[in-house]
Amino acid sequence: MKRPVSTKMAAWLAALSTAWAVTGCGGGASSSESAAPVSVKLIAMNDFHGNIEVPAANNGGSVVLKDPANAAGTTVRSGGAAYLATLIKQLKAQNPYSIVVGAGDMVGASPVTSTLTHDEATVDILNQIGLEVTSVGNHEFDHGKTELLRLQNGGCYPGGTIGQDTCIKGGSFSGATYKWLSANVVDSSSGQSLFPATYVKKFGPVSVGFIGLTLKGTPQVVTSTGVAGLDFQDEATTINKYAASLKASGVNAVVVLIHQGGQTTASTLNDKTCPNLTGDILPIVDALSSNVDVVVSGHTHQEYVCTRNGKLLTSTGFYGSAVTEINLTLLPGGGVLTRDANTRPVINDLNTTVPAGFSILTKDATIDAAVQSYVSLSATLKNQVVGSITADIKRALLSSSSTPTRDETAEGAMGDVMADVYLAGGPKADIAFINPGGVRADLIYKNGGAVTYGDLLTVAPFGNTLVTVDLTGADLVRLLEQQWEAPNCAAKTGANGCGRMLQPSSTFSYTWDASKPAGAAVGSGNRVVAGSLKLNGVAMDLTKTYRVTLNSFMAPGPGDNFSVVTASGKNVTPSGVIDIDAFVGYMKAHPSLAPPAARITRLN
Repeated sequence: MKRPVSTKMAAWLAALSTAWAVTGCGGGASSSESAAPVSVKLIAMNDFHGNIEVPAANNGGSVVLKDPANAAGTTVRSGGAAYLATLIKQLKAQNPYSIVVGAGDMVGASPVTSTLTHDEATVDILNQIGLEVTSVGNHEFDHGKTELLRLQNGGCYPGGTIGQDTCIKGGSFSGATYKWLSANVVDSSSGQSLFPATYVKKFGPVSVGFIGLTLKGTPQVVTSTGVAGLDFQDEATTINKYAASLKASGVNAVVVLIHQGGQTTASTLNDKTCPNLTGDILPIVDALSSNVDVVVSGHTHQEYVCTRNGKLLTSTGFYGSAVTEINLTLLPGGGVLTRDANTRPVINDLNTTVPAGFSILTKDATIDAAVQSYVSLSATLKNQVVGSITADIKRALLSSSSTPTRDETAEGAMGDVMADVYLAGGPKADIAFINPGGVRADLIYKNGGAVTYGDLLTVAPFGNTLVTVDLTGADLVRLLEQQWEAPNCAAKTGANGCGRMLQPSSTFSYTWDASKPAGAAVGSGNRVVAGSLKLNGVAMDLTKTYRVTLNSFMAPGPGDNFSVVTASGKNVTPSGVIDIDAFVGYMKAHPSLAPPAARITRLN
């Protein structure tokens, strides 16, 4: 009796038949005719940010899983490099043709254990975990291109102490064994990309070509001196150029690793319906040619598995709480037959029970030992008590998010405290502001309110310096309007709809009207209520000049597109004071610090 052909087999036979026709193999024997499809597994990460330890539950260390017993989903603890390593080993064991890839921000804005080693700890851990190739993220430029090149190529941190904060293992640091890619980041003088544009990996009779990119807008979201001399080119144009070249060279699939992303309204992990997908990644993906098969994205700290413009589009979230398992079936001499992806949570043993269908991971002993060695190295400074608080001091959080996520469109107590730190720690000034992305964590009341150096460094990990600048009252109005003017409002959502709200010092207050339209062209916004700007409770004079303290990300700027600082600021004066030092001084001067009152009033 003749057995019926399965649907899957029929699809494979049809694809194989098409491949024969395309390659002109209608008659006679050929390698394509006899070659069987090959399964390749990609294990993708993004936005790890040096989280080699288990992140705090309220700061990336939890995910919401689908649960047959709970329609709303169940939250579990997640993350930690030792558990991540175990999951990666398990996934790689399923297929000898596997590769671990990244979509940027592997380091930068890192917790204290990594920061105190100038991220050498994270590079070492990722080397051991088996990361093979990643794109460059914007935060990898936090300390400039020279430092990023050092992390790739090796060498001790200039001015560091060997064995303590740099070249910790045997007095040397050999750099990342994984490769950073930067197809669209080009040296303006040489015309060459800062890192290689592509990476090709062979898996037996097939090969996969990878193209790595960071977001074109990186110069607007990092300190300008760190990217001086670099040209950040259009993402889609760059991808299509290299994808065509890779396909012409014979690769069977093209995978884009890009540090740009989107977001959905999914309430649980791995919701492949991809509800309400939005974001800056979409116009890029929509402009890609058929040469591209998979887009691994990042930057927005969101998790999704979607299909867009015929491509698989994925992102794992952030801080190592999950990976994306991407399975490709490739035809030797042809292309991609099947592609599928699922987000796999890194469920650590801080959980006692998990939903049906999931399991708790054990630590990888080797990686755990390495992590603990770095924790011990940084413990003395990290655990030094530098102040105290009376209650939690938090950033604004998105109430609509299934996991605690900062809301950059609203004022938060932690941001206000940081602005007060700037005002107190820099040269004499009237007002201080901090960009919301500069506030990376909350201060949580514990141990009787004790606050350690490590706590502060987790809130402010960048090592920015404080800068003062002259701005008129009219300049300040325009600066505030830029919180909501394009392109700041593109694909941004939050309590106030869109935008990036500057966090102000206690000396400054104002009112804004949410009924006025957001996303206006630069220079035309009118959300700030006329006459509402006050300095120490007194109405400000729009013609008068005021001294304003910012960080070195915003001045010289234009950090986060706040171009008023660059265009109108006068008498720009770097202080040389590092933000973390100012923070420590402020905490010592303000024992039993309480969450401050709000400074911004919203109408409508």
